[in-house]
Amino acid sequence: MEKVVSFYSRINRGDQMKKLLRSFFFLSLSLSAAILTAVSVFAQDVTRLGGDLTSYMPLFTALELPAPNIRSEEMFQYHLQGHTDFHGSFRGVLRDGKPILGPFFNHQACGACHVKDGRGPIEISRNSFGSAMLIKVALKGLNSDGSPRSIPGVGEQLQDHSLRFKTRYNISLAWKYLQGAYLDGTPYILRRPRLNYTIPDVDTSKVVSSLRMSPTVIGMGLLEAVPVETLEALSDPDDLDGDGISGEVSRVIDRATGLPAVGRFGFRASHPSVKQQSAAAFFNDMGMTNSIFGATESSLDVDPAVLERVTFYQQAASVPAAREQNDPDVQEGKNLFKLLNCQTCHVMTLRTGETEVQEVSNQEFHPFTDLLLHDMGAGLADKRREFTANGREWRTTPLWGLGLVRILLDHGSIGYMHDGRARTLEEAILWHGGEGARSRDGFKALNKTQREQLVRFLKSL
Repeated sequence: MEKVVSFYSRINRGDQMKKLLRSFFFLSLSLSAAILTAVSVFAQDVTRLGGDLTSYMPLFTALELPAPNIRSEEMFQYHLQGHTDFHGSFRGVLRDGKPILGPFFNHQACGACHVKDGRGPIEISRNSFGSAMLIKVALKGLNSDGSPRSIPGVGEQLQDHSLRFKTRYNISLAWKYLQGAYLDGTPYILRRPRLNYTIPDVDTSKVVSSLRMSPTVIGMGLLEAVPVETLEALSDPDDLDGDGISGEVSRVIDRATGLPAVGRFGFRASHPSVKQQSAAAFFNDMGMTNSIFGATESSLDVDPAVLERVTFYQQAASVPAAREQNDPDVQEGKNLFKLLNCQTCHVMTLRTGETEVQEVSNQEFHPFTDLLLHDMGAGLADKRREFTANGREWRTTPLWGLGLVRILLDHGSIGYMHDGRARTLEEAILWHGGEGARSRDGFKALNKTQREQLVRFLKSL
């Protein structure tokens, strides 16, 4: 069984350590108030990335802890239980005498892909435990409700690992390298994934696919609580203002009600809620039926209580504070971010409405996303459509947490973009095409110092 070692799994072993956790937690709350007072004189300060959910705890622990404004000791403990569910391995767990994992899966724990709630390594693993990257697949076209057409006997992604310790589909990942240069002559090298796989008894000429990496799970409850009216006001599908940006609201199906809904989660904003996103991951990533996906009268692998706890764990987790916001280079990087119009899609500030999750209600926060679909050009396109998103469209990825990537992932290669192709933030910017082309070209025109300042700002988030 894979050992998924986490902060909570260590502190839950004794009452003394639990008391220590509470001490750190309330110290963080006090520091939050003090730092807020100290920085309030600066215009549009983004230090409190998560509003009242912002934590000043050590970075990797802040991301896993309950938010400082957690409503009660009871919910504090409930959040701890959700952490255990999220990071614990499901290998060997039985329900009615049968394994609940698999029999086919990509990995055996939520936290095995989202390492310390961050990103997983860029690799397709052939070991028995699982892979943090996966391949979404579908037959060409869409179902009548707009969802991708699953491949019979396969599903909507290649579950390449099995309980029999065998890998499947002969997946291999290589890279094609592309050379370029900034306007000042500085060279750079980009890479594009080259993916190969086989699906027995399936004509792959009728299959479309999309390589995906595991994203950081930060501020999920805040993103969920942004009113639909806000997203619709940010959208401009016909580019009526002529700025070259035509973000669209993703229209999907709420599986709990069967009704149309606004998509927010996933690289193509295919799920409307944290609960549905989590349920889809249980089913597709771990082969575990639940109340939303794959359940039958005789088959329910995920206890509804577990799904609820995992959902709340993500909704009410802390958001680490931004750092070094008074540093001159960081401030100049923020100015360049605005000058290049990056904030048009990566919207700095949003506000939540009233919601059942008290911790995230009525919060001003700084995720650097509009949660909309944007055409990112041919360079990032694939042919796998999802609901109203075509193969060129991607949801604006939130930028909070960019500076934590290396801290959270202490082994393996890191990557950015939906498929991990970008090894650095500079490469991620250079891959922007379509609606992001103007900002990309502006970045290419900066001098070396300016480019470093912009990246310094991004890493401060």
